[in-house]
Amino acid sequence: MKDFFTYESPYRTGNFITLSIFEYILPIALILLFAIVLIHYRNKIKTLHKVDSRIRIIVGSIFLIIYASHYLLRFNLYQFDSIILPFQLCSISMFLAIILLYTKNKVLYSFVLYTGFLGGIISLLTPIIGYDASYYRYYQFYIAHGLLILTPIYFTAVHDFYPKYKDTIIAFYIFQGLIVFMGIFNYFNGTDFMFVFLDATKIEKFPLIRYFGGIPFYIIPGEIAVVLSFYGMYQIMRKIEKQSVGDKKEVTYEVV
Repeated sequence: MKDFFTYESPYRTGNFITLSIFEYILPIALILLFAIVLIHYRNKIKTLHKVDSRIRIIVGSIFLIIYASHYLLRFNLYQFDSIILPFQLCSISMFLAIILLYTKNKVLYSFVLYTGFLGGIISLLTPIIGYDASYYRYYQFYIAHGLLILTPIYFTAVHDFYPKYKDTIIAFYIFQGLIVFMGIFNYFNGTDFMFVFLDATKIEKFPLIRYFGGIPFYIIPGEIAVVLSFYGMYQIMRKIEKQSVGDKKEVTYEVV
């Protein structure tokens, strides 16, 4: 049991435990199930404001505990090492998602939708955890990323939040600002937050970069992917919003 909370960075130890098929698929299936249940009962939650408030407070508190535990356990091992900084994109998105749950801020929603939702899905499909289900880190990773994905779904389904064009542009510029900041920070500190770096030796840590032109040229297809992701998500959400409005009109006509 004492090994359950082992929390050393696998990048520091070089010890990466491979997940079984079951450990890989089960969390994804559970998150998908939660999303389906949430969408199915969205109309009931909309009419029960106290239930909505309790859900957001409870989920936000669980999210905060799970999020904070990651850095507390890392701090216990590495103290003020750069590894404890919450500068990865998913970490930033998680922090904002927690605030979103408590505040219902629409600008935060747009940023979490574009960066957290997409980033969370990518993380689930290509998990680099280093630990299997025998360790707390496995559960921390999947619960945190699951909540990161479900949070914008909740606000879309229950609160009818949809990204506006202006909010999309703001979210995009904030993201670009983070990229610039992380690039400068990584350059002076030898870190690799948000995978933005110019150090050629980093290719040993991230060999897939070779397929995207190597360092520093991989940044170009990366930026193209970001633009396409924002554009694609915006168009998808616009279609969902139009469909939702159409469904509401049909219900109104039926009642009349």
